[in-house]
Amino acid sequence: MFSNNRCLWIGIFMFLFCISLCDKVSATPSWSIKGEYFEGCTCNPGCPCLFGSEPTHNKTCIITGVFHIKSGNYGQHTLDGQTVIGITDLTAGADENWIVFYISGDGSSSIRNNALLDIFKHHVFGFAKVPVERITVRYLPIHVESTEWRKRAVVTDNLTLDIELLRGTGNPDKPTQIVNKNFPVWADEFDTTLNMGKASTHRFREGSHKWNYDGRSGFATNFHFAGE
Repeated sequence: MFSNNRCLWIGIFMFLFCISLCDKVSATPSWSIKGEYFEGCTCNPGCPCLFGSEPTHNKTCIITGVFHIKSGNYGQHTLDGQTVIGITDLTAGADENWIVFYISGDGSSSIRNNALLDIFKHHVFGFAKVPVERITVRYLPIHVESTEWRKRAVVTDNLTLDIELLRGTGNPDKPTQIVNKNFPVWADEFDTTLNMGKASTHRFREGSHKWNYDGRSGFATNFHFAGE
């Protein structure tokens, strides 16, 4: 009897140990991403959403957000130089919202791809609460250009976003800026200063979504997201 009980307790211990080990392996590691963000949206330049007012076109705010990671890690895996683009309707209800992710890559399964999708699907854009059936994820080559006055992202034939920053008249060497912004989305993760611009080109097509928002609003800033 003692021998049987001993085997039983050893079995229970090993089972609990395996459960604990699996939890540690499957748990999301600590991660951090820092870099440059730029965005184009449906609003006229000087987007009123940034001031807590209604969007300028049919009360709709659709954004193309480009996150270019300058330094980042997911556990021991580096994410430096990667780009993720999230395209969604910030004003859509939970029953109709959708999101498209473009992730720099060739579509092959990799820890890096899975890490980027986890970070952006569950954390950066987690507030949107988009059902899985309305989430599109594509791994494609993303071309990003960033100069002092111009921010540009191209994804094959699907997306072209070209933001030209606006020069301030008081100091033409500096862009027009919003300082100490009042905007609830990514309030803590974005710099408090936004460099304002205009999209000379903002064209997109993916599935049933297609638009031309040339001449609409844009801005650029820096970001830092992190999680345990």
